[in-house]
Amino acid sequence: MDKAILIFIQENIRADLWTPILMLITNMGHYGAIWIAMTIVLALRPATRHQGILALISLLFCGGIAACIKHLVMRPRPFLQMPDLIPLGHLPHSFSFPSGHTVCAFAAAFILWRTCQGWQRYFFMVFAVIMAFSRLYAGVHYPTDVLAGIIVAFAGSSLVWHFRSTLFSSR
Repeated sequence: MDKAILIFIQENIRADLWTPILMLITNMGHYGAIWIAMTIVLALRPATRHQGILALISLLFCGGIAACIKHLVMRPRPFLQMPDLIPLGHLPHSFSFPSGHTVCAFAAAFILWRTCQGWQRYFFMVFAVIMAFSRLYAGVHYPTDVLAGIIVAFAGSSLVWHFRSTLFSSR
């Protein structure tokens, strides 16, 4: 099913209109860069300091978990296993499972969903979904890599959320 979904995306969804947009989004996610930048901006503003710090902790914690899982599972990238798949953009040399872009995006977005109000919470979550999809669109992750990334981010960010009062308690 993983392979069929990637081929379907390549043959039916890739288009000249979407490719530059989705490649920009996927490039913004390298090493969690855009998410780290957004959380630092939030952390520097007094009104959103705790939100930003909590989201950054979640992002770094979940990113570390994902890096460990990648080295345990050692799943090759789909473009290395599927001769018919034409990858787009930068071809990562790291392992595929789970998607690091997805982990970082959702690790921050899950915390920001809980702490933001109104349109902001939707913005972060929609941006995370688009970033996750961009990895499939580029042909650099299997759908199960992306799904696992969401699960890792949910579990890790839930732990961070659970211990938030400990993180911000006065000593």
